[in-house]
This record gives sequence, structure tokens and C-alpha cells, in this order.
Amino acid sequence: MKPTDIKTLITSGTIIIAVALYLIFSPDPKDKEEETNIPQTQQEENTTLETQSANISAQYVQEVTGNQLQPVKFLSINDGDTFSIEMNGEKRKVRLLMVDTPEMNYDTGQPMPYAEDAKAFTENLLKNASKIELLFDVGPETDKYDRLLAYIYIDDVLLQESLLKNGLAVMRYMNKPNNTLEAELNEIQAEAKEEQLHIWAHEGYFDGKQFHEDVVK
Repeated sequence: MKPTDIKTLITSGTIIIAVALYLIFSPDPKDKEEETNIPQTQQEENTTLETQSANISAQYVQEVTGNQLQPVKFLSINDGDTFSIEMNGEKRKVRLLMVDTPEMNYDTGQPMPYAEDAKAFTENLLKNASKIELLFDVGPETDKYDRLLAYIYIDDVLLQESLLKNGLAVMRYMNKPNNTLEAELNEIQAEAKEEQLHIWAHEGYFDGKQFHEDVVK
């Protein structure tokens, strides 16, 4: 055998051994993908749990109002703070107490900034809920449009709290005596405002009384 043949044989053998070692000890691509996906899934779950954690418990609200939770069924949505439910076999429209989301402006087809976000947020929670419960405050149960004025709990989390926490609603229409949770909800709004979430990312968009669309670029 010629020296060049021996050199070629040695080189080929080295390559074969290297390939074999790589195949034996390299991680399975599927395993690598699963390892990569696990932290992402956990992060998504943690984010969801953090967003949906409740500060204002249903038990507390029942105690301070003297009223009881009533089971309801979600039917359809109008915007982030108004939607239709079935309660005791009857279709009713609900207007969330003490919070206001930007208007959808169906008549003009030009929703206010974050109106669609608030609507989608509320609709997603209601559609995917295991249970939805309504609770009245100590004042009138309906407004002049015959809408139910209420707190809504979705899987034990107050919807008003979730909207405020994410900067998708503001405190508004705190009419006595239907304002039992005003202080608690104000604290949650203050946190979202400090973090400049959504509505609060634009200084002057909500001035404490009304929305000003022109300040949102």
C-alpha cells in the first residue's frame, strides 16, 4: 500500500469516528426544542397568573356590601365595560360599576385609542371563564338605561380590578352609595398609572374627567 493510501485511510477513519461520536452524544433536536419551549411556557403561565391574581376578594366584597354573588352566563359584548348576560333565565345588559373604558364609537366606525384592546380583553376573559358571578353594591341596581350596575367576578377575580390593573380602564362615575370599593380600585389604578400602562402611557389622554383622543399619536 502506498503512503498516500495509508494517509487517506487514516483521514477517512478519523472523520468516521468523529461523525459517530457526534451522533452518539449530540442532543436529540426534539429534546432541544422541548427544553427551549419549557421556560417560555412557564413564563407565559406566570404572566397570566400575575395578571389575573385578585387583590379584592369576592368574600370581602360580599362582607362590605352585604350582598351575595349571583351566577350569570355571558352572551355578547358591547365594549370593555358593557356586555349582555343571562341572569335567572333573563337577558340583561351589565354596566360595570366605577370603571370606564374608551368608547368603540360604532356610529362613526372610529374607536377611541385602546377601546378595541379593552373590548378584546373583557371578551376574552368572559368567553373563557369557568364561572362568572355578579354582585351588586348597596345603591341602585340599574341605571336610567335599565342596565345592571354591578361588580363582575370571573373565576374569582374582579373584572374591574383586571381592567384597571392593565391600564385598559379608568375610574369614573363613582356615584354614592354605589362606590363601596372606590378606595381599593383607586389604589389599583394608581399602580397602572405609575407604570404608564396603555391608557396611562399617554399623558393627558384621560384628565380625570374625560378622554382626549388628540393627545394619542
